[in-house]
Amino acid sequence: MNTVTALEAKTRFGELLERVARGEEIVITRHDKPVARMLPEGGRSLEEVRVGVSALKDLQQKILKRTQGKAQLSEADVKSAIDQGRL
Repeated sequence: MNTVTALEAKTRFGELLERVARGEEIVITRHDKPVARMLPEGGRSLEEVRVGVSALKDLQQKILKRTQGKAQLSEADVKSAIDQGRL
């Protein structure tokens, strides 16, 4: 991710649009603080991200409820199972 000042963004707007069109994400700062972000079209909106995060949290809770009180695999157990071709 690249950062430019507001003045640079104003001066080089066309160039920045081209870079964003190629997939770059650019943060625009004012007084060294981020104030805007240029993203390629088709990126996720903040609301879409929030909905996705909420869905993942719900899924996490469901998984925790299902596995509560059951034996859990440690990270070492999982790695061992993968190494042995069981996962």
